[in-house]
This record gives sequence, structure tokens and C-alpha cells, in this order.
Amino acid sequence: MSPMHARPDESAEDDAARPLVSIVAPVYNEREALPELLDRTTKAVAALAGRYEFEFVWVDDGSRDGSLAVARELVSREPRLRVVQLRKNYGQTAALQAGLDEAQGEIIISMDADLQHFPEEIPDFLSKLDEGYDVVCGWRHQRQETALRRWPSRVANYLIRRVARVEIRDVGTTYRAYRAEIVRELRLLGENHRFVPVFATALGARITEIPITNVDRPFGQSNYGLARTLNVFIDLFFLYFFVRYLDRPLRIFGEAAMVVGAVAILITLYLLVTWLGTGMAVVREHSGLFTAALVLYLASVQLFMAGILGEMLSRVYFNTAEKSHYRVRRIWGSKPQG
Repeated sequence: MSPMHARPDESAEDDAARPLVSIVAPVYNEREALPELLDRTTKAVAALAGRYEFEFVWVDDGSRDGSLAVARELVSREPRLRVVQLRKNYGQTAALQAGLDEAQGEIIISMDADLQHFPEEIPDFLSKLDEGYDVVCGWRHQRQETALRRWPSRVANYLIRRVARVEIRDVGTTYRAYRAEIVRELRLLGENHRFVPVFATALGARITEIPITNVDRPFGQSNYGLARTLNVFIDLFFLYFFVRYLDRPLRIFGEAAMVVGAVAILITLYLLVTWLGTGMAVVREHSGLFTAALVLYLASVQLFMAGILGEMLSRVYFNTAEKSHYRVRRIWGSKPQG
């Protein structure tokens, strides 16, 4: 039967067979970039219309420059666009989580709305997913930012790879593609959006990366500063715990307790040998060491108790549903019919 004479039910079956791809972009003071972002995104996915269905999910994270008004106007022009308005500025991680929660696709692509990420590279991400990967990360192999941004980022990426045992060279970029079953198990808090590859690896996801174009943002000012890069070094302590001890916190607290307790025992043995060998009143003559031993014994007990409490909390974490840490005010646009 020729395509001209295809039955309506056959066309509907073809539409249903095409996987839905959700393209998620947090928006914060990007009013000048939004029309071009939508135009370039729709053109980029037009060539894939025979293989995929698409929806665009933008999350306005409390913009103050009129971004929401621009986005709402674009909804009237593009039926595949859906705009989620958060009640206030929660930060990029919460906005990204809101977009991931709202996305309906079998495949989800996250990207920035400031046009530093090229929508034209969306087909490259989808092509890589077709090879069997669960997560495809963008790699800014030729970064255009200043050295003050590039070098701390390189050091942070190196440390993250060592601590978290992932091979991704650029952990920080949000330009990524995911299979929905991986996204549904993620719960991002704080500034954890940069650590999605780490969390996905912990879930057993197959991860790879592709080189992406990186340019200075064409509109507005960057919302990032050196302080955010420095925060990564603080987050490394959390990553170390998450990767190695999340499901067994008693191990790390127990190991620390044993080290502290061992030092206390050594001090006690020294004082005991001194007392037996010389008859010296060690409690009076070595009151500092005696006090230190008591403090260390107490610290050892407290660390063990903290480990036991951590074990109990970890079981609560793994056996209860997480609550959302953001609040949606309103959504414009309709969800695709499944």
C-alpha cells in the first residue's frame, strides 16, 4: 500500500512507535535568548521528525527580566513547548529537577537556555544513545571561558574523577541526554546537578560523552562565578561518602571511631607503663595526656553512635519516597497525549 493510501490507524501507530524526546532547559533571566533558542531547537529536531516526537520543557526559575512573559508568548506559537513557572528562584539544580519531573519523554535532554549549548548538536546525543548508552554527557573540549574559569574547573573535574571513579572528562556541563528510567531514579539537591554522571554511575548506568561546542554566552551576563567552582571542592567530601559509604555509613564512622579509639588506647598504655615502671602519679603529672585519652574515648563512642544513626537514616532514605524541594506556581502548555 502506498503512503498516499495509508490508513489513519496506521499513521497513528507510526506516531506511537516514535519515542518522545523531552528537551529540558532551566531559564533564569534569558529573555533575549529564548526566541532564538526555540527557533534553533525546532530547526535542529525537524530532520528527526520521522524517528522521534519532541516536546520542549522550559522551567522559569524566578526570572526578573521578563523571561516568563517571552516564554508564555512562545507557547502560543509552538504547541510542543511547555513552560513551568517556579514560585521563586530556587537555583539551577531545583529548576533542572522540576524540568526532569515534568518531562514525559522516554529520552530526556537537558541543556542551558543561554545559547552556550548548541541545539544543533541534539542529533549527536540521540545518535550516541542509539549505540546502547543510558547517559550521554557533553564534553567542552575547547572551552572559551577565561583561564580563571577553565583551570579551577579542570582541577575540579580531575578530583571528581578520582574520588567518584567516573571517566567523564567534563562533569560540570548540563548538556546531557538520558534515558527516562535513569532520570526517574535521580533526586537532585543543593548544587548537585553537576554530579549527575556520578549518581547515574551509582545506579549502574552506561555512560559516555561526546565533544560539544562551547562559546561565551551571546546575551546577558553569566550567572556563574569562581565561588561556584570552589564549592565543588567542598562537595568532594559528600561525593566521597556517596560513592563509597552511602548504603553503609557505619563503615566510615566505624573506621574513624577505631582510629580515634586506637590513639586513646596508645595514650592509656603509655600512662600505664609509666605508672608501673616509675610509680609516678601520671594522672597529675601527665594530666594533659590523661584528659586527651578521655576525650578520645568519648569521641570514639560518639562516632560509633553517629554511624548507627547513619545506618538507620540510610534505610529511611532507601525505603521512602523523596519529597520535592521546589514548588510550581503554574504551567503553560499542554502535555503530549500518550
